[in-house]
Amino acid sequence: MRLWSLQATFADIERDIENGNEMASSLVIAGINHEEMFKAWW
Repeated sequence: MRLWSLQATFADIERDIENGNEMASSLVIAGINHEEMFKAWW
């Protein structure tokens, strides 16, 4: 496999990391803005 052929894979990984960071930030902000405990069920 040539290195340039992995560029799309690395771009997908970076996008997933950014989305995860956005979700974590949203949950932190929601926790700060609400006095009651927030629970997430997966």
